[in-house]
Amino acid sequence: MKQISSSSILKPNFLGLFFLVSGVLFSSSLIAQISGTPSSETKPNPTSKAEPYRSPMVDKGIDPEFSRHMFVEPELGRKVNKASQLWINDIIRMGIYLRPRQEIRNNLDFNASNSAYVDRILQTSSLYLIIDPNPNVTAKITFQDARVWGGDSPASSGDIRAVFFNNTPNLSTAGQANAGSLNTTSIREAFFMIKKLPLDLKIQIGRQIWAYGDQRMIGGANWTVNGLSYDGARIMFDQPDYKIHFFAARPYWTQSGPNGVVSANDPRTNSNARGSDTTLFGNYNTIKILNEVVLDLYSLNIVRKWRPNTVNPVTGLPSNSADDPLATTRSRQSEELYTAGFRLTNRTDGNFLAKGKSWDWTIESAWQAGYTGRRINQKVLGYNIESPYQSLKTERERYVGQFHIAQTGYTFFEKLRIGIQALYASGDKNRSDGSTSTFQTLVNPRFGTIPYFNSVAGISENVNSQNLFSKSVSIAYNTDDWGNFQISYFQNDKAEIQDAWYAINGAPNSATNIGSSNPSPVTNAKGSTENFSDNPYSQPYKLGRRLYNEIDLTWMALINDNVSIWIGLGYLRAGDSISNYRNSALIYNSTTNSYELSSDFLQGKNKVAKEGSMAYFQVNASF
Repeated sequence: MKQISSSSILKPNFLGLFFLVSGVLFSSSLIAQISGTPSSETKPNPTSKAEPYRSPMVDKGIDPEFSRHMFVEPELGRKVNKASQLWINDIIRMGIYLRPRQEIRNNLDFNASNSAYVDRILQTSSLYLIIDPNPNVTAKITFQDARVWGGDSPASSGDIRAVFFNNTPNLSTAGQANAGSLNTTSIREAFFMIKKLPLDLKIQIGRQIWAYGDQRMIGGANWTVNGLSYDGARIMFDQPDYKIHFFAARPYWTQSGPNGVVSANDPRTNSNARGSDTTLFGNYNTIKILNEVVLDLYSLNIVRKWRPNTVNPVTGLPSNSADDPLATTRSRQSEELYTAGFRLTNRTDGNFLAKGKSWDWTIESAWQAGYTGRRINQKVLGYNIESPYQSLKTERERYVGQFHIAQTGYTFFEKLRIGIQALYASGDKNRSDGSTSTFQTLVNPRFGTIPYFNSVAGISENVNSQNLFSKSVSIAYNTDDWGNFQISYFQNDKAEIQDAWYAINGAPNSATNIGSSNPSPVTNAKGSTENFSDNPYSQPYKLGRRLYNEIDLTWMALINDNVSIWIGLGYLRAGDSISNYRNSALIYNSTTNSYELSSDFLQGKNKVAKEGSMAYFQVNASF
């Protein structure tokens, strides 16, 4: 019997099937409810005058599902969501969100030759409409402009989240010619939600923002100037004690539309597109246990049709080399990344502590499985396995990463909170074997949720949740008149010293931004602070574990019911993992299998400068 792989089931019509099944299940009641036609039992008296419909959100406040585009502190969010001045006829809510932020970043790659100083002001501006005309359907559209003052702000092609960012019909690379107009004003949200379906189901279809748990795995990334959006659909079953959500989105298409309509993420027309026919789909369940604990169970999955890269992302070598022997002949191979996990917390009141409680805690774990899409040579003790059927025996490279976090804090006198956290995201000791142990981040925001700012690894956003063991402690004090003060300390180490230091965009820091100014096989091109070959003799310097330590001071204060100010300062100090590499006088030449003097060292280039910093000033205006 022919074996059917999971990838063969997930064809480009996945979303069509998703919609079709939903329609079949609910079509009969859907038509009646959307039309508003009353049944014979509930037919109103023709002589009675019906009261005009009034959205329940006028009195209760905007539902959190309709305010996902804003990144504001909880106090400001509650005031804005409950404001009634901008409701039109009690069924249309108009709103405005403006957020200019100045950022100053200095020497975050710890390079004495180039501090990579950045001083810029970013601004996100949104105008949104929520239309709630009857109990059966609600819609929202959000117009958003994202830019750097004085220019445009598309997403970088090096960021694995780029296709989920808003306003990115063109992807930019550093130093590219200004050949096209970059669109910075677009639609971040455009969806409608069908309600009052059988079993109290709701269906949300269109461009939308998803945010679950502490947004470590999937969220809106509102800290970024663009923010993430998902083009797809959700089926939601929400009850007071549990919620069950199914969702699917399609960031990549290989079909462009008629009459010249072209997808920005069609790999046939965009060489920066990372994959093709990609589907993000999953299930997220939230269960409240005795009103004391919330348990989240989730499955988040990405399946894409595999297409070979011109350069191997691990080794920096051509993808049709011995590291991927079938790259040029394989056409039906798929990349499949499956992430399953749970989150357990006592924050039962909309992810906040219930009144009267002082101790908060959260535990979250996730495990990964699937296949990278590459086939590699099987090896034993570093040698290829010969096969009678082919010159070399190959195997599919597997995903086997894992993620764990434990966070807790205690609040004294309802004002002073002391918190600690430990975060572990696995790395890979040997990236030349048949498994990829490095945890693969999905489209998570990489920045902590408020008020638990120590959710990731510091305000500098200088490391991703990959090959990371981060320990942190924070102290927050909420005053009556002067806002909230918080100080946090992070010690960020490698989980595996052989693996890379991963940047916030999900890519390993390469020789182009942390290593030699001459990225080549001689300089261990995807090297920096790693040893991907599992050959300790090819490393002319001692591998270190400490990446850097970071201490952050943040302040948030409400100015009035619509405006708040944030200020943040961060200081970073490089560890031995970076110092040992930068200060090494030798390099390993993989061609001659010998050590050579580093030309950069002789010229005094790229030596370590241990201190870095980050500061920001942000104003939030929400109406």
